[in-house]
This record gives sequence, C-alpha cells and structure tokens, in this order.
Amino acid sequence: MKKTKTILVAVLLILAILSVLLLPAAAAILTPSVYSSTFVGVLDEKVERLASIKGKKVVVVGGSSVAFGLDSALMEEHLGMPVVNFGLYAAIGTKAMLDLSLPHIGEGDIVILAPETDAQTLSLYFSGENMWKAIDDAPSLFFNLRGDSKKEMLGSLYAHAADKLSVLLSDPLDPPGVYNSKSFNAYGDVSYPREQNVMTLYYDPNTPIEPTPSIVSEDFIEYVNEYIALCERKGATVYYSFAPMNAAAMAPSVTEESLLGFADHLEKNILCEHISMINSYVLDPAYFYDTNYHLNDVGVRLRTKMLIEDIRFAKGDYQAVNIEIPEKPALPNADIKFFETDENSQYFVYETLQTGAKKGSLAIVGLTELGKKQKELTIPLGADHLKITYLGANAFAGGVAETVTIPENSNLRDIATGAFEGSSVRRLYIRYEFENDADELSPPASFGHTEVFVPKNSVYLTHYDWLPYPMNILPD
Repeated sequence: MKKTKTILVAVLLILAILSVLLLPAAAAILTPSVYSSTFVGVLDEKVERLASIKGKKVVVVGGSSVAFGLDSALMEEHLGMPVVNFGLYAAIGTKAMLDLSLPHIGEGDIVILAPETDAQTLSLYFSGENMWKAIDDAPSLFFNLRGDSKKEMLGSLYAHAADKLSVLLSDPLDPPGVYNSKSFNAYGDVSYPREQNVMTLYYDPNTPIEPTPSIVSEDFIEYVNEYIALCERKGATVYYSFAPMNAAAMAPSVTEESLLGFADHLEKNILCEHISMINSYVLDPAYFYDTNYHLNDVGVRLRTKMLIEDIRFAKGDYQAVNIEIPEKPALPNADIKFFETDENSQYFVYETLQTGAKKGSLAIVGLTELGKKQKELTIPLGADHLKITYLGANAFAGGVAETVTIPENSNLRDIATGAFEGSSVRRLYIRYEFENDADELSPPASFGHTEVFVPKNSVYLTHYDWLPYPMNILPD
C-alpha cells in the first residue's frame, strides 16, 4: 500500500511539472493570434512569399532598413526577376532572417545581404520574445530556427504567454501609423505614405552610427559565411550591400578614411562579393523618415535605383538605369509656439534646440534648485511661450524625484539616452498617446532601472520603437 501511494505521488508530481511546462505553451500557441496587426505580424507572409516563388529570384535580407528601403516592383522591372523583400525588424535579429530564408534559397537566386550598420544587427543577437510575437500566426516557423535561437524562445515562453493573455483580455491591437501590418504591400515593402523626415532633430541621437570593425562580432562573421556557403551550394549567388545611413547620425569620430576602413574589414571577412560603395549609402537626412535607417518615399526610390545599379554592375551590365528621382524633400519646420501657463515649468532648466524639425523649441537639460527638491515631477507642456519637445540626458541629475509623469497633452517627442539612467527616478507614468508617426514619442536607448507605466493596451506595448523594452514597460 505504501509503495502504491509513493507511485501515485510521483505520478501526480510529474503531471504537475508537465502542466507547469505545457500550460504556457498552450497559452502561447493554441490561443487565437493577437499580433497579426502589428509590424512584426507580417513575418509569416514574408516567409510564405519567399517559399511560393519557384525559379530564380532576388532576395534582399536585413532588418527594417530593407522593409523601409525598397520598391520591389521597380526592382523587378529593371532586373527581370521576382524580388522578395526579406527585411523586417532588427530587434528580432539578423540571424533569424538568415535562418528563415535559407530553406527557400535555390538555384539561380541572387541573395543581397544588407543589415544595418549597428552592433546589434552585426552580431548573433536574437530576441525570443519578439520572435514569438512575429510568428504568432505561424508558430511552426519555430522549427526553421537554428541552434541557440530555439533555446532562447523556450526560455522566453512564460513571459510571452503572460503578455499574450493580457492582450487577449484587452481590446484588439491596432497600432497607429506606419507600424501596422496594413502598411506592407504584397512584396513585403512598407508602402505607407512617407513624405518627409519626421524626426525632431532630423536624426535620432540615441542611435548614432559608428562604422568600426569592433561592431562586427566574430561569431556573426562565421555564421554569415556559413550561410553564404550553404546558399552557394544550392546554386545561389550572394552579394553584400549596405543599409542606407543618415549622414546627420554619423558619430563625430567617423571620417572618410574610417568609413572605407570599415567597408574593407567587411570585404576581407565576409566571404562573398561586395557590390556597393559604403559612401554612396550615407544619405542626406532629407531622404529619411523616422529613424536613422528608415527611408521616406523619395529615399526609397533613390536607394532602389542604387541597388539595381549595384546588382547589374556586378553581373557585368554597365548601362545606366533610367529611373527618375524626384527632388529631395524639404526638411519640415514645426509649430513651436506655446501660450498656456504651465506651473510645472518652474522646476526645470531649458536650452533652445538649434537644429531639426523642432528648431526653436525647448529641451529640458536639468532641474532648478526648487525642482531638485521635488519627489514627484510632471513634464511641462512649455515654458517662456515655447513648446518643450525634448527631454535631455541628465535631465534629473541632482534631484530626488522618484516619480515623473508625461501628461496626456504633452508636447514631448524625444527622450535622450541618459535621461533616466543613474537618476533617482524609479517610476515614469506616460499618459500621452500618439496616433501618427509625426507625433510619436521616441524612447531612449535605455531606461536603466526606471519602470515605465502606460495605459492598458497602450500603443507603447506594441509599437516598433518601444518593443525592445519589455522589462521596463508595464500596463498601468
């Protein structure tokens, strides 16, 4: 009898353990899809298009600079081959896009590798949480991933299941602006209208571009070379190109010599033909949209023409490509006047922005002596009759504030890296919600230890620029 009880307890214990392990999987995989309308929700469609094209094709692999940077129909017209835009989101990782594309590369294909010039995309970085969201419509894509990526996904399964259940209990997700899945056309290009640069400073200072050999990891080089060899074994040709780069975002240390040295380092280590001149892909800010790698409509046409020329030249066709490029878009200037009295303005120190779309508006750069004594602070709408659009680094230095609120009608559009890191601020409440890209509040590169509370089912929980911070952002 005692032995029977022991066996029963053991069986119950095993069942309990299995239920703990399987419930998150069931919650994540068997429940209805909730991320289809988000930017990453089109990954399965990109894979499906790639898999559906039989015969020779051009496949451009990278991050969101590919999604935002190609007119695939125009490429098809001038190259005479189907084109697949296989770029989506750097926060998933370049490795994932290589893994998912490889099974569908075949004889006669041309594969263009064009990751962003960034330490994250030029490494084996991979985000399991973001990948779960991306394959919500097609969880079987899990099995197309290689090596440690599957382990990373299993490790993030609990967090993903909790996030998904929270969304299921809320209103359906429907992100505003360009970061909705409806923004993509059948080729996988972002076709949402993008007329001008909408960045506050015409570039994002939180993601400076510094092309140096140190940002390219050795294991990334090894992985890419293995991918190239496997593609070539299938009869494909692999070329390396560059993502478009905002000239205004180049780090001060970047010179013509260092830029060419970086390209030379890649050419010596990534073992395929390099078809593009890096200098050509450093473009005027007027061609960009909302990040240092995302192009607007005219920028897309320009980059597409450049890439067509690079591919044709690599194949020995030196005829000029007859594609008309519209005039460079004007850089916008925003209305910066503000006439309401804001009592919260007395707690902050300001500087006037000297460049960018919000030129003449104010940046918060510190605290007044009175502000340093406040336990709670609210970001003011304006001061001295001008809007406050920028929260600078070290904005809360020397203060004791533990709680900061960004109000519903805030004029703030950018938060600099360093605004919260090392500060006393432990809780940030964001009440402001945006409905279009021009009014987006852009996050810093890191929030440090500050928890960010946003409204339930808020845009910040699924927006492209805010997805990298799942550990900081919480529904209020």
